[in-house]
Amino acid sequence: MRHNIALLLAVLGAGCCGLVAAQYYEPIQSDNGMPWRGKYGDMDICHHDKNFTYTYALDFKFDDLNDLDNVGGNAVKLYCRDHAGSISGYVTSIEGKRGDWQGIHSCPPHAFFNGFRLRVFPEQGTWGDDFGVDNIQMSCEDGTIVDGIEGVLTEEGVTDEVEKSVLRQWVDKVERKMEVIRYNIGKTRIHGEWGSWVYCSPGMYVVGLRTVVEEGHIDDDAGLTDVILYCF
Repeated sequence: MRHNIALLLAVLGAGCCGLVAAQYYEPIQSDNGMPWRGKYGDMDICHHDKNFTYTYALDFKFDDLNDLDNVGGNAVKLYCRDHAGSISGYVTSIEGKRGDWQGIHSCPPHAFFNGFRLRVFPEQGTWGDDFGVDNIQMSCEDGTIVDGIEGVLTEEGVTDEVEKSVLRQWVDKVERKMEVIRYNIGKTRIHGEWGSWVYCSPGMYVVGLRTVVEEGHIDDDAGLTDVILYCF
């Protein structure tokens, strides 16, 4: 197995003898990541006052491809909330030093993430420039797709007018930035190929993540190379 089942112990109740049960998080992992390259960060799980919350919003740290050693993605944040809509912060893992956060984009109200896929630029050999994970897309339980760079891909299912306004502003910003990049270096921010979608088991949602980042080498870093999500 590429990654073993994560096991955490939690005390669920106390009686004459005490009741201890095991809680299993289901890991899901892309089929095109490069987990053999880089350092594994810590696993981070949503929680609030000893209760579970679930991920619903994404922010992606990305380095524009204008360096001698390009790295693309550098980190992922997933924001957490409960079924009542109360936000309980975010989860993240190891973070590369380069790049900028692209902005927070979320599922429609009362929807949670249940799957994802990665766009990865594969290893380019001895003389090539590797930059690992180029983008991430998260799937909401209602079918909405949240893209790490472009935000919510459609307005379908987004009912709040403020959210729609933010979405339109973000799309305009992305388009302008991409035009500048094309003009200056003759490149777009699209590299690599999308892997297959992977999903939590039915009735489960993404509650945490762990990432792998390669940096600090003299020759060629790949930045973010793999993402592991945990469902509950």
